[in-house]
Amino acid sequence: MTEPTAQAIKRGELQAKGSTRLLLLATLAVFSISGCIAPGEHKRVIHSPADSNTVCQGIQHRSGITKVCGQPLDVVALDPHALDLLLALGIQPIGYAEDRRALVGSPTSGKPTIQIKYLGDRLTRPPIHVGTWQSPSLETILKLKPDLILGRIQPSLYANLTQIAPTLPLATSDQERWQDSLLKLGKAMNREARAQATIAQHQQQIAITRTDLKPLTQQTKILLLSVSAMNQIQIFTDDTYAGGLLKELGFQLVVPEPLPVQQSEINISLETLPQLQTDTIIVMASGNSSVESVSKAWWNNAILRSLPASQTQRVYFVDYQLWSRIEGPVSAELILKQIRSLLLSPTIETKV
Repeated sequence: MTEPTAQAIKRGELQAKGSTRLLLLATLAVFSISGCIAPGEHKRVIHSPADSNTVCQGIQHRSGITKVCGQPLDVVALDPHALDLLLALGIQPIGYAEDRRALVGSPTSGKPTIQIKYLGDRLTRPPIHVGTWQSPSLETILKLKPDLILGRIQPSLYANLTQIAPTLPLATSDQERWQDSLLKLGKAMNREARAQATIAQHQQQIAITRTDLKPLTQQTKILLLSVSAMNQIQIFTDDTYAGGLLKELGFQLVVPEPLPVQQSEINISLETLPQLQTDTIIVMASGNSSVESVSKAWWNNAILRSLPASQTQRVYFVDYQLWSRIEGPVSAELILKQIRSLLLSPTIETKV
């Protein structure tokens, strides 16, 4: 493939403004990437090409098989879930795409991301902002020259991303648990032992917290809600990430009965909530809502104020970003700490 002249590149980039695909191909040419690369078959070697001992492995996923050679060092995380998994393996990403609903400030693509909710204090250096996972900047990712790209990648972007670097899509929670994704990533990063140790540590944290919560779980039914507005309320079952954590701790989750179909997230009207028998409610502020705004709306509503859990001050407001968007071992650890803080008495809490 002949490298284009500077004028040809400029014309190509101007013509490609309306097409991400064309922009990607034009920029790829600037970086002298030659040959045709099939999606999922990127064969970039992390070690020296002269190293005949470089080991390549194929990682299977829903979009095919990603071939990863050597030890990936520079990784781009395209969502908070991917960032959580990387940090659990002790890997610092060079680029990061946040969920647009959780952006702090207005970061510029190509500049360091300064604030990252819940996971930021575990970063030793701010990664480069590459947009949001809903709309990542392919040009910025290309300039970072990553060894690996991972995240909950939209199928429409997968083919373009594989032309930049090996790309590993992570499945959503209803398709694959974070433990499975962590083991898969651990294999790709040659950190399988670290992945297994992280899972074992999580199981130990669950066991300890479950024991301390036993006096509560034997008599407490929890209603887990996602609320973005008073007309947008969902009940989360134990098939969800947050609901599954509560179930592992021994809580029984309240759901409408009978369910017409098996669902993990059930739409419900505000007027129907009084029909559900529960003594504790956890409300996840979702969408673009904040914990403060949802809490204020709740206590300003006469129906919600009349609920038994409200009357006994057993309604707890938490952030959907932590409880349902990140979905990994680091967020699980933070959620367990929050549950202890919210539900355990001070005398029990001081024991840990």
